Amino acid sequence: MATQTGRRLLLVDPTTQPTATSFDGAARIADLSNRRVGLIDDSKPNAKELLEEIASLLDQRCGVAGIEYHRKPSASKPATPEVITALSRDCDYVIIGVGD
Repeated sequence: MATQTGRRLLLVDPTTQPTATSFDGAARIADLSNRRVGLIDDSKPNAKELLEEIASLLDQRCGVAGIEYHRKPSASKPATPEVITALSRDCDYVIIGVGD
């Protein structure tokens, strides 16, 4: 048996519609030889090993000029603006590794 009270409930739908954003990536590099590589490790298990293998392959196959490595303190935190600035200044391209 339902009892009717004077109180009304308002149900709210918490979902939202996706927001489309535009993104223009950097121009592709035609030749990776003698280029400086930046690596960002997301600190999840296996990310370091994945990035080390990628760096090794790039060095063997492309002859990279150098590698800058950064490990984030947590996968849930973004790289700091200082790290992004340094990598963009010192590297020709950056690879972000996600582990697990």
